[in-house]
Amino acid sequence: MKAGGAIDTPMLWDNPNVRSGIEVIARTDVGQPEDVAAVVAFLASDDARFVQGASLLVDGGRLARL
Repeated sequence: MKAGGAIDTPMLWDNPNVRSGIEVIARTDVGQPEDVAAVVAFLASDDARFVQGASLLVDGGRLARL
């Protein structure tokens, strides 16, 4: 399972809460699509052959700071 954070995509910036200012996301807390792709590539690789039943937080530590 992958638990993603704020990723720099149109879906993030078009979110009504973000657009209205109800939810404020600092640009420094926003990951790039490549950050998620790297985790997906790892999980699909032989390097993750012994990984089972894990949740990976791919959020740059943002949830830990909230």
